[in-house]
Amino acid sequence: MAKLRGARCHRRLKRAFTRTSKYRRKSYIKAAPPHKIIHFDSGNKRYEGFEYVVVLHAKKDINLRHNAIEAGRITSNRVMGKLAGRGAYGIKLRVFPHQIIRENPIAMGAGADRMSQGMRAAFGKSVSRSARVKAGQAIMQIYVQEKNLPYAKDSLRKAASKYPIACKVIVNKNKIYDPNVNIKDFVVEDEPEPEVETPTEESTEESTEKTSEEEQSVATATE
Repeated sequence: MAKLRGARCHRRLKRAFTRTSKYRRKSYIKAAPPHKIIHFDSGNKRYEGFEYVVVLHAKKDINLRHNAIEAGRITSNRVMGKLAGRGAYGIKLRVFPHQIIRENPIAMGAGADRMSQGMRAAFGKSVSRSARVKAGQAIMQIYVQEKNLPYAKDSLRKAASKYPIACKVIVNKNKIYDPNVNIKDFVVEDEPEPEVETPTEESTEESTEKTSEEEQSVATATE
């Protein structure tokens, strides 16, 4: 299995290049690899029921790969699920990996001619996908109520550690907020633990009487 190259190899923004060739079959990318993002919307999707939205913005231009975007989403979703609870938040990704990343591996050392033929096929093979993010652009946002704002900030801070750039967190009012929507109707609460019956005085007296009667019957049987 090929090793994943570091983010420094693909982080710079370049124009989407399409090679023009006299052969039509070589003038475009034949197939794009599938992206690894499982969900673009996580948690409670009734966003109009939350009063605040916490947004994660990029400070620099970056070519953000799909595996990094998914890693940040998983981290943020896990932290919010533990701290705020299921159904008490909504996560939405604001970027999509349209850019196709190509690689043209060249072997070094003895026997390199067996793997690569130099610049004969330098266009490269499509190996990954990424999103072109500009400075100040939103990457991810979380819809929460006021009491869960610290949890949302902390989760986005941990999600930003998965990206190879510096990010900032901004809190805004939700423009689509509707006070008539009750979020509690969509919160999945855990089932309460079954109550354990504590023995009363009457039950203890009855148990002692039964044990004494059993002891007397055993004594008479032995005689």
